[in-house]
Amino acid sequence: MSKKILTVFGATGAQGGSVIRTVLNNPTLSQQFALRGITRNKSSAKAEALAAKGVEIAVADLNKPSELETALKGSYAVFAVTNFWESMSKDTEVAQGKAIADACVAAGVKHAVFSSLLNVTKVSGGKLTHVSHFDGKSDIAEYFESVKGKTGMLSTYFMPGFYMSNFSDTKMINSNPYVNNGTPTLTMPWDGEKTQVPLLSTEVDTGTYVAGILSYPNPAELDGKYIQAVSEWVTPNKLVSEVGTAIGKEIKFNQVPEDVFKSFLPPQTAEELTDNMVFVRDYSYYGLGSEKKQSESDKVLQPLGLKTQSLAEWAKSAKWDF
Repeated sequence: MSKKILTVFGATGAQGGSVIRTVLNNPTLSQQFALRGITRNKSSAKAEALAAKGVEIAVADLNKPSELETALKGSYAVFAVTNFWESMSKDTEVAQGKAIADACVAAGVKHAVFSSLLNVTKVSGGKLTHVSHFDGKSDIAEYFESVKGKTGMLSTYFMPGFYMSNFSDTKMINSNPYVNNGTPTLTMPWDGEKTQVPLLSTEVDTGTYVAGILSYPNPAELDGKYIQAVSEWVTPNKLVSEVGTAIGKEIKFNQVPEDVFKSFLPPQTAEELTDNMVFVRDYSYYGLGSEKKQSESDKVLQPLGLKTQSLAEWAKSAKWDF
């Protein structure tokens, strides 16, 4: 029995790389799927490492639709991800996402899994209008729904939670001699006890959730569905407590007004990220009360008995610079 081709965008990145590793390491999935990784640089060290593991490497530029259609030929399933931060342009990201959707339809893909998020402008009733890296992905998801038509292609929307790696890699938790006497601190416009933060161990649990989606016994049930990909829900106070315990250091949470938080940020990202954090505070990231509905998304994990990585497990493996 021949394997079905699963084509993964961002194969050398955090999300796509996680999907590839999960399939390679899961006997059930590795017997079912042959992997094809999309990259712009076939000669990069990461791409060559994937090829050495048996992953077919295909070259395609998201800004060149003709290359996308060629790269997707013969694919049964596709995991697609776009990167707003590369261009800092919502229009560019949406155009890239639409090109992927069109290529999936043209190639006869049976199941497309797109990494999407909510439209913050709509969910907030127009109060928060600057979170382009959410809104653009929502627009792409709507486009997927509009073009799949009667082709029979299923589409499922993987919605990654707040990256755990933000706290270490981008130094959201940092040591500042002027704050808490240099004690490592997380400073946010969040309520320490009330804000619900959905955390994702991106490099591990992107693959966990996508594996669950692709192996679901009745995939038609997931058509048009949005899956909250969350390793663990925490409050800010619980977050710093668990990370501190895991790494053996005291870590504090510092709540600040949103205008103060905004003043810490570079001008080019200040409005985007401030509205983003206010959205987490006021709308629970996936919409009010979404933390109470997590079990609905976690149904995709049950058939294979998949488990997510805890915050403490992630913290112990992360690299901290303080």
